[in-house]
Amino acid sequence: MRVLHLLDPAVPRRNDATRRALALLAQLRAQGVQTVQLTAPASNPRADAASCHSLDGQTWQFYRTAAPWPACARVRGLGQLAGHLRLAWRLRQVARLTRPDLIHVHAPASNALAALPVARLARLPLVVDAERRAAGGAAIPALERFALDRADMLAAGSLEQRLALRGAGLLAGRIAVIPPAPDLGPLAAARRPAAVEGAPLIAYAGGLQHEDGIDLLLAVLPRLRRQYPALRLLVAGGGAREPELAERLRAPGLRGHVAITGRLPCRRAADLLARADIAVFPALPGAHALLPSRHLLNAMAQGCAVVASDLACHRDLLVHGDTGVLFGAGSGVALLDALLRLLAEPARLAGLGRAAAGFVAKEYSWKATAARYRRLYEAVLAQRGRR
Repeated sequence: MRVLHLLDPAVPRRNDATRRALALLAQLRAQGVQTVQLTAPASNPRADAASCHSLDGQTWQFYRTAAPWPACARVRGLGQLAGHLRLAWRLRQVARLTRPDLIHVHAPASNALAALPVARLARLPLVVDAERRAAGGAAIPALERFALDRADMLAAGSLEQRLALRGAGLLAGRIAVIPPAPDLGPLAAARRPAAVEGAPLIAYAGGLQHEDGIDLLLAVLPRLRRQYPALRLLVAGGGAREPELAERLRAPGLRGHVAITGRLPCRRAADLLARADIAVFPALPGAHALLPSRHLLNAMAQGCAVVASDLACHRDLLVHGDTGVLFGAGSGVALLDALLRLLAEPARLAGLGRAAAGFVAKEYSWKATAARYRRLYEAVLAQRGRR
């Protein structure tokens, strides 16, 4: 089986998205799936070419797509159309050259607009990954929705996302659930020694918007410090609200006890999470919370003791009291109670972390993710053969 993967142009660079894509491709190859890599048009004009990149000791060949003429980008709406046409033309060239059995469109899902006509002309099945941001059909542009609805299969990241997409009328029963995998495995370096009795460290990684739950966490911190005066909070995140939160951190009960790192790569944020006594993920109920945070997956993979709001996507990962602790989403009282109970029983932290790491290693590894994709490819090809 040979699969043509249509990837974001940033993938050949060294970043989190690159490592996730190559981890999946490496596992697919290990399971007998031949892969061909094509990237969408980059922001800089360049000729179509095939380039080789060496990452993590492996050499990967990427077919590249030239960007449309700069003049197209200056005309409203024309730049995007020209980009899709350019990508479709290049995709057709690579498909003729490599003769794949199937086309797999990775994020962004809008590239399905270019892949759909090529797949139809070449009579190839089309698999598309749903956007992590997608909360349902209402948030998807009309043309992109048209392409997604005509793919052979759509891959959602969670059961909640599949239900939202099906509720919007997309693809009916042709939506498979393929959960994301963590960016890295168990932490090789020694963990920070537990210091709950003296100066406990709580860490949060993610966005700084209200719906991410950061305001809820800051609200309970002064009450936590009444019992643990030396407690510290480390916030691994950044964004437009940094100045606002920095001003808030001058208030009594917070001043000198909270540090905000700014935006960090997932791997760097995970390194900080693993050195905390407790990693907290207090996301509020909302349309954006259909998928678990990658930071949460990374924290579990490294054996962190995790406290998270009881959203559906968190309940899929955490068994309360076994692989983590869940609290009522949006409730400051519930969050405070969960943290106080854990801080009062520091011996539980290591056990929660080990159980979380074991669960993620078994169910959410890249090997497991690749196996799910391989079975998906086989099912799509079998269905196409029956037709």
